[in-house]
Amino acid sequence: MREVVFVDGVRTPFGRAGEKGMYWGTRADDLAVKALQGLIERNPELPLDRVDDVGIAATTQQGDQGLTLGRSVAILAGLPVTVPG
Repeated sequence: MREVVFVDGVRTPFGRAGEKGMYWGTRADDLAVKALQGLIERNPELPLDRVDDVGIAATTQQGDQGLTLGRSVAILAGLPVTVPG
């Protein structure tokens, strides 16, 4: 069994749903990329090549944000392509 280490965590902001909501035009993956980039900046002592996986939970992914949200976010945030997400 491999050792799992939780380094840090963050949540994205949330607001009212629907067209009147503050984040109506913001994609879930865009928010998640900013969050992951923030975690990377907040933990400069962590070598990116030591990251084995990224866990992301989202409630309403749609279309191209769907099935591979974790992987897409990891790559867009600058993690190596070897990180599965």
